[in-house]
Amino acid sequence: MAEMKRILAVAIGPERDLTISGKLAAGEVRPYIDGLIDGLAKYGRHAGQDYDIEYRERPSLDSKGGQLANTFSLNGAPPDVIFGMSTTVVRAANGLPSKTPIVGIVSDRKAEGLGKAKKVTGISARRSQTAGQCLEFFLATVPAIKRLLVLHKPKYKPSERSLKAVTSVAKKHGVTVKKIIVNSLYDIKTKLAALPKRDPKKPADTGILVLPVDTSIGVASTIVQLAQEQKNLPVFFSITDVVNSEPSSALGGHGVPQKLCGTLMADYVEKIVWQGMDPAKLKVTEVTDDMFEWVISAAAAESLNIKLPQVI
Repeated sequence: MAEMKRILAVAIGPERDLTISGKLAAGEVRPYIDGLIDGLAKYGRHAGQDYDIEYRERPSLDSKGGQLANTFSLNGAPPDVIFGMSTTVVRAANGLPSKTPIVGIVSDRKAEGLGKAKKVTGISARRSQTAGQCLEFFLATVPAIKRLLVLHKPKYKPSERSLKAVTSVAKKHGVTVKKIIVNSLYDIKTKLAALPKRDPKKPADTGILVLPVDTSIGVASTIVQLAQEQKNLPVFFSITDVVNSEPSSALGGHGVPQKLCGTLMADYVEKIVWQGMDPAKLKVTEVTDDMFEWVISAAAAESLNIKLPQVI
């Protein structure tokens, strides 16, 4: 019988540990995992038979007291591969002395200083590179917006690059931009709770754009609940996995789905774990334009009393 492989999947989010040995219910883990499982199944690799996934979410990646090393090991032993679900995770894992290969989702490999990283490969979802386009689609969804609240994490390069692009696009449309600094879940909760509530009988002239920051995306449902359900402010993401047919959905999103990214990343996991290929020889792949989606929730629009343009 073939040896069971162990994949360590790490994301930024509320503290959580889970062993995955099969398909999970939708929404139970990040969509990247669903994509990974589906992608590996195409190679005849099945969770619980050929591999297990040790799934971890951490609010931050602290290097003090050996915590960082512990996050990226399995009871002191290295996994067969680290599956990193954000730039923060990939950078942290790459900084450790371990030689464990890393398959990750990255924003811009060269801009993040990972251009020469020998143990890192994966997918660039181009979220920061297309942040301006994301805003264009938000404004096309809600043309009444004149004031944009942007959830931003200072000193986080994907967020800084995204903010620059968003500010440029907003200026062209005569939209003012206000940064809401979010370095933690506490920031998100307290600052969104303090926002004034919109009268749903009036135009939605204020919108919230969530930049591609793992701190925010990891608590997407919390952001929607606090800002959209409680404050009647439309919320738009650079991912589409958080948009569905329920009134509790985010209003919309534009980007490449996390699930699709996970499926693309599965090709690298297969090549490294089962085919023994060197990650240094596997070039990071950028998603293509035809992989991007613009998704809007009609149910959320109705709950916000926002009439969607006929072109949508």
